Amino acid sequence: MNITGFGKALQIKGPTLYRWYKDVLSDYARDKTMMHKNDITHPEKGKEIGVPILKPENVGAKMCLDEKHIGDEIYTIMSNRQTGKIAMICKSINYSEIKQVFEKLQPALNQIQSITRDFSPLFEKVCSVLIPQTMQVGDKFHVIKNLMEAHQSVRIRYRQKELEKRRKALQEFKALELARLKECERTGKTFKPDKFHYQEEKLENGETLLEILARSRYLLYKFRYQWTERQQKRALALFRKYPEIEKTYSLCNDFRILMGNKNIGQHYLHIDKQLHQWYEDVELSEIDELQNFKALVESNEQIIRNYFISGETNSIAEAINSKIQRLIASNYGTRDPDFFFFRLSQFYA
Repeated sequence: MNITGFGKALQIKGPTLYRWYKDVLSDYARDKTMMHKNDITHPEKGKEIGVPILKPENVGAKMCLDEKHIGDEIYTIMSNRQTGKIAMICKSINYSEIKQVFEKLQPALNQIQSITRDFSPLFEKVCSVLIPQTMQVGDKFHVIKNLMEAHQSVRIRYRQKELEKRRKALQEFKALELARLKECERTGKTFKPDKFHYQEEKLENGETLLEILARSRYLLYKFRYQWTERQQKRALALFRKYPEIEKTYSLCNDFRILMGNKNIGQHYLHIDKQLHQWYEDVELSEIDELQNFKALVESNEQIIRNYFISGETNSIAEAINSKIQRLIASNYGTRDPDFFFFRLSQFYA
């Protein structure tokens, strides 16, 4: 809860209550250096790397690895998927520094059986080298996120083309106005500037191309059966004008169905057959954005396939990130980082 809001309920000034809470009511006042006891030193640069939370007892069989912006810094966070507790927060995205922190977590790391992560090369190296016995699982959230970003990129590409047409029309108008101004100056006539009017094509649902490309963002995230009546009309007009967007939409939905719960526990040959059929469909479509996503999937195919064994995801890590964000918001940021991480450790570690 926001401390200032809580103070208003008690008729106490927010800063006063905050100071009481920090210096008297909480355990933080007993040892203000406790938040730095696990800090490490960079092996070459000699700088101090903050490790505000390090709890080997929170390491379990199923863990997740993620990163999070806190203030102006990026932190690496490892949490327990079974308990939801944070095992490590390190103010670093550097392998050599994370390696030092992991050494402090031994021998607890030996009990990790599976770890979910995104497709960061850093996390791949951390998992492969520092916990090689662990099965790595490509997080479904990040897979679908990259898929939908590729999908939206196609829509944005067409919108940028329409904006480019408008820009060129404006440039032509300005050139004509300048020529007309010079002609008026030469002949001594009074120059009356015209207003720029750009005549846009309108589709059957009454929207212009720029409008429909902007307003179609959210309907592309949904399956067809989830569309409202208005969205159905908008999608029909959009797909008639831009068949490539419709093709992209169909291929994205095929992949989302492939990643659905029905395929969890299926034999890996069954998954491979569907996955490689999707690869072929993408190749035939010749859509660059999907080709790029396909390359990402191919390079991480093994850890993505591991998802179908038991459907493990990074949802706990994303939930913790959301909780951290709410804590940041309720504290108006992280102006007092040590006390912030103390509270974070009390709530989530």
